[in-house]
Amino acid sequence: MAKRSFPPAFQLKSMQKDMRLARELGQQVGQPLEVAAAADEAYKAALEQQLGDADFSAVHSVIVPK
Repeated sequence: MAKRSFPPAFQLKSMQKDMRLARELGQQVGQPLEVAAAADEAYKAALEQQLGDADFSAVHSVIVPK
């Protein structure tokens, strides 16, 4: 992370998709998922920075900007 190198083991865009699906399921069963919602927003911000093909740990670049 210190080198800001995020070779993909699990792509950020796939993690965001899974997080979205988890949030949708939470809504369907009436279970709010506040932490998942916050994480999803960070993943979406990372996608806006064109980090979707990087490992999901690239979200670090959104949480701890240069």
